Amino acid sequence: MIWVEVLSRHRDVTARFRINARELSIGRSYDNDVILDDPYVAARHLKVFQDEAGQLMAQDLGSANGMYLDRSRSRLARVAVDGNVPIRLGHTLIRIRETSHAVESERLVRSASRVMQIAAAVVLGLALLTLAAINVWFTQTSEPHLSDYLIPLLTLIGVGLIWIGMWSLLSRLFSGQSHFLRHVLIAEAVALTFWTYNEVTQFLAFSLSWSIAYTYAYVASWLALAVMCFLHLREVGRTHLVAKGVVVAVLLVIAVAVQTLQRSEAYANSGRRTVWHGLMPPGLRMAPLQDETTFFAGVGRLRTKLDADRAEVRSDANPR
Repeated sequence: MIWVEVLSRHRDVTARFRINARELSIGRSYDNDVILDDPYVAARHLKVFQDEAGQLMAQDLGSANGMYLDRSRSRLARVAVDGNVPIRLGHTLIRIRETSHAVESERLVRSASRVMQIAAAVVLGLALLTLAAINVWFTQTSEPHLSDYLIPLLTLIGVGLIWIGMWSLLSRLFSGQSHFLRHVLIAEAVALTFWTYNEVTQFLAFSLSWSIAYTYAYVASWLALAVMCFLHLREVGRTHLVAKGVVVAVLLVIAVAVQTLQRSEAYANSGRRTVWHGLMPPGLRMAPLQDETTFFAGVGRLRTKLDADRAEVRSDANPR
């Protein structure tokens, strides 16, 4: 007995035929054992039989569009059937199995795992909203109003839902499942990681005057976005992961290079880097303050350097 399964593009079984014979034919005409409603399949496209050794074989019957294994581009005249790799006829995928084919063990119902994922998504979401509210509180310079907090939080929620919905839709189109909860966890985890990094670097820049990590925070932001996109792409489809990683890495390098060039040009034009300084309580400042003597000594050194630069400019402008 031979079973023929017609698969969707997501490799789900859409139809299953049981043929009680040692040989069968597949095609579009009505004299076949299995009829495929595909205009790219020949009237008699494929023959399935057992060879002398008892191995199940599939043979092309001289069709115009040929026979292929799954996504392979190599046309085959005859192939041994293993019951796992689909065979492509025209635009149709089929899988051929014998009654003795061993199936996988049943999957366990992971209701507890789903509850944990939902709990993690809620916790991460609350952490993001809390950080956003604290950031508003730190930067507030006027009397607090409810709208000062609601608008940023609602904007964050709206942008997040649009982002996650877009990736869930792509997952539904290309893999057959939306994986909405997984996309939520990816977006929240990466966003929380970057937001924590950004807040810590701001704190270090203000408290200890360690500004190098905050100055190049844009590199971390592009890296976080690249990691997030790759993880989303992996949920959309687990195939071609190396190619997806290479594309994301190339776009990351381009984005960082372009922004680095823009920042260097801004520094060359204005003489200072464009950085945003958030307000923080003075009590968080831990770096020691300079005394009056040290401050004016630095001013004196700067004045001497400026006088030397002016003298050099004058000498260049009035050559003897």
